[in-house]
Order: sequence, then C-alpha cells, then structure tokens
Amino acid sequence: MRKGLSLIMICSLLVLGGLWGSPVVHSAEDIAGFSVNFENLKVPAGVSPFVDGSVIMVPVRPVGEALGYEVTYIKEQNSLLMKSDELEYVYRLGGSTVVTSGKGQLALEGKAVLKDNRIYVPLSFFGALGLITSFDASSFEAAVITPQKYADYVVGLLNAGQYEELWQDLFNTELKRLVSISALQSGWESLDGTYGVYVQLNPVTTMQVKGQTVIQATAEFSKGNLSMIITVDNNARLTGLRFTPAAAPAVERELPEGLTEETVVVGEGTAHPLKGILTLPEHSSGRLPSVVLVHGSGSTDHDETAFAYKPFRDIAWGLAQQGIAVLRYDKRSYTYPKEFMGDEAAASFTVKEETVDDAILAAGLLKLDKRLDPGHVYLAGHSLGGMLAPRIDADGGDFAGLILLAGSPRKLWEIVYDQNMNVIDGLDDSNPLKVQTRSAIDGELMKAKALSSLSTEQAKQAPAVFGIPAFYLQEMQQHDTAELARRLAKPVLVMQGADDFQIFAGTDFPLWKEVLKNNPAAEFKQYPGLNHFFVNYDGAGAGTTAEYNVPDIVDPQVITDMGAWINAQYSH
Repeated sequence: MRKGLSLIMICSLLVLGGLWGSPVVHSAEDIAGFSVNFENLKVPAGVSPFVDGSVIMVPVRPVGEALGYEVTYIKEQNSLLMKSDELEYVYRLGGSTVVTSGKGQLALEGKAVLKDNRIYVPLSFFGALGLITSFDASSFEAAVITPQKYADYVVGLLNAGQYEELWQDLFNTELKRLVSISALQSGWESLDGTYGVYVQLNPVTTMQVKGQTVIQATAEFSKGNLSMIITVDNNARLTGLRFTPAAAPAVERELPEGLTEETVVVGEGTAHPLKGILTLPEHSSGRLPSVVLVHGSGSTDHDETAFAYKPFRDIAWGLAQQGIAVLRYDKRSYTYPKEFMGDEAAASFTVKEETVDDAILAAGLLKLDKRLDPGHVYLAGHSLGGMLAPRIDADGGDFAGLILLAGSPRKLWEIVYDQNMNVIDGLDDSNPLKVQTRSAIDGELMKAKALSSLSTEQAKQAPAVFGIPAFYLQEMQQHDTAELARRLAKPVLVMQGADDFQIFAGTDFPLWKEVLKNNPAAEFKQYPGLNHFFVNYDGAGAGTTAEYNVPDIVDPQVITDMGAWINAQYSH
C-alpha cells in the first residue's frame, strides 16, 4: 500500500462549513426551510417548520414519515409514538425525555408545542434519536439526516469526482487551508490502484463521542474492502474522514489439546463487570504461575482482536502449554462503549477507567484462585498496556514481574507525533499533502506541548490533540511511565519487534534500556522481522497497516521466550 493512502485517509481531517455561533433569537413568525436526507421536505400549506426564539420547531409527523417512521398520536396518553421495523420511540407531550423501545430514556432539550392542530417538536428531538441535525442561522435552513444517508452522500461525492463541490460546500475554513482540492482528489484516486473501483457502502454503525457523531461502515471496492470512519459535529459539519484496510478474518484455531478454558468475571460486583477467559493446562500439580494480559489502545475484546490478528488468544494458549495460567478479558470501553465514549464521559475519561482499574481487579482475581500461586502473578501489557504496566503495578497490581510488549516509556502524544511524521517523511516531495499535513501535525504538537500548562478544567474543555481528548493525555502524562519504571526493582522483560512502525525499535527500545539501567532484574529482547503485534510479515504493504490485514499469528518464539522467563522467575 502507498504511504500516501495512509496519510490522507488516516491523518487528514475533511470538514464541512463553520461552527455554531451565538444563538440567534427570532420571533415565532420566522419560517425556516427544511430538508430531510438532502431532499426538500414537502409539507401542506401552513405546516412549515419555524423558529421560536432560539429553538427550531419542526412538524413531527411529516418529518418522521419522511425518515421512514410510522408516527401515531396516542390521545389517551397524550404521547407520540414513532416506530420503524427495529426501533420504537415514545414521547409524552410536555415531557423532557424520549423512551426508546420501552427501555432506555433520552434527554430532550425543549418541549413539543401544538400549533394549528399540528404537533411540533424541537429539532433536538431528532438529534436525541441519533440523527444528524443542522440549522443555518443566516439562511434559515434546517435539516435532518440519517447517518446512513450522510455517509452515502459524502462517499458519493468522492466517487463522482465532485471534489470541488465537496471542498466548497462541506469543508470549513481551517480544513480548506490544510487540504486542497488537488490533495482531496489525489487521496481518493490513490485508492484505485490497490483497491480498484468503488462498489458500495455497507450499513453504518454510529456512536457519540465528545459531542460528535462517529459513523463507521465498510466500503466495498472491486479488489478489497476499506473501513470508513467519518465524524460529524452537532451542526452536521464533517470533522473527520478516514479509510483504513478492512480486517480479514483472523486465523481460525482450535483450543490445543491439554488445555482448558473457563469463563470468569473481572470486577464481579462492581458497576462494570467484564467477561474474562482463564486458560489453564488441563493437568497440573501444585499452584501455577499466572499472567494478566493488558490491552493496547482502542476498544478491544479479550483476544485483543485487531485487523486479522488475535494476539491475546495466541499468547494465552502458548503460555498455558508451558504450564502458565493466563487471564484475558474484554476491555471496559469494548463492553460499555456508550458509557465510556459518549459525550459526557469523553471530557473526563482516562486510562484509569479504561485500563488501570480493571487490570488491578484481574490481578486480584488470580490471587484469590486456590489453583494459582498468589506470589507469582505477572502482567504482560501490549502497546498502551506495556506503557501503563508500571502504573498498574504501582497503583495496586503488585505483580511478581512485568512483561512489556511493544510499549514505550515516552508520552503518548510523542509517539503519535512520530507515527504521523514517519508517514509524512515517506511521501514524495511533489505530493501536496506533504507540506499541508506537516503543518497540521506541527499544530497538534504545539497543543500537546501546552498540556502541562493547563488546569484540569481547562484540559477537559480543550480541543482534542491528535484526535485524542486533551484531558486523557494530560492525566496520563501526570503518571510518568519512565519515572515509575525507574523505581522498579522487580523482574522486567522488555520485548520489541524490529519492524514495528508504531513503537520504534530504534527509539523506544534503547530508551527502555536507559530507564531500567539500574534494575539488575531487567531483560531485553528484540526480534528481527516482527511487527507491532509480533507477527513476521514482509509481503505487499509491509510497513503500513495493510500488513495487519493478512491473517497470521504471534511468532511462537516470542511466546516461548515469555514462558521461559516466567518459569525462570517461578523456579527462583
């Protein structure tokens, strides 16, 4: 895969128009134009949407029906019922919540009104249902769009070659400065050589993250698939667009003979219980050493499934074959995505809730198991999990030893900056993206360097840095990985793939040696030819995320070395 693809479709932000300004107040006589799914809404005379103060009011029946809902007024309950094949919403007139499919409730800003025997609801009613809404105060034009139609429209403009229209109509001023029409065109057209002709966009999924709608779908091309992720603000403005290789199915494997697996619960009795899998040798005598596997970044399952890999499955089985019990579990943000990645949580969500607390609970679970030796519980953390391992240990994990798999003692934003610059440096000087994106990345770097000067409240309100919430990064750097690691006197094994382009063998591996130089129990192993997931790959697309899409397993030598190291500590 060309590195140009990785850059424009992963690093570039493609944005629509300006943001909301201060609310504009109008009388109730002002009428707003209205569209549904990019089509003008046709309504009977006298039934148009209107602006009441700073609230846009829309006739619920024609809008709901245009969106494909059956809309019914239940007189006995003074309620509105909106039904589709899959969803049902009930709104009691005069209330401030919408009941979804008889279960959850959605908060609603404003209340319905009756005008000329028609029920009007605030535009925010449809936003609460997960639809995309907008209002242009200068033209008095409002809109409601389903996430599927929005995504289809964006990719449709790209596929039709209407780059200038997309740029003129949908980009905001800042993104027009960063991404030219020619850069947009070259980014989309660069897909053709590797993935072929665009075919269709599959059904989308959505979630709310820090006030924005994140839409994900698989885009099918004639030679392969790509995952498309777009991010939309609260005025239907596109704030992000990226394409990444869609994952092929991971290598299917059966549990090896001589092993057994049990389903357990990490954090049982807490507000966030997590499904876990404990892998054990089927026949053993005496108490066993054990390992907690701690995930990298992102919302991942107990196998740490990423693209076409299942690294935690491979490690768990390989270690259990060496007489070591292994606990792996679903990440909290994987099990409770809306709770931990939604609007309200995003500003205060940190690695403590995402990773640290659950790893400590997992260690406690192993220490209580009578089949296992409580004095020989180890942590093996991959990527972000490796970075956080010293903190998890210090905050209560109290492990017998730590295995750091492709971790780093540096700040997270430093690594993200290097990852982006690595892609930029690989571009031809003639590529217009090179200068434009370098400028954008340098701007993000300036924001990152300013994090330490912000108060907690300022960080919670600050814009994202490299697409990561500012407070998340600030809180993480307040628990300095290098400083915590310097205090370690227990056994530590640092493992690094030489071909890792996410954590750099030439930078991070030597830094670990420097940080741990006073720890005589620290050991270091580097593996030629292995990538970030400790998979050996040298085919097409090597050095880009394309290689992660080729199904494979963790190199057996890595797992053998892990097991030998743990058993050596145990024998002592």
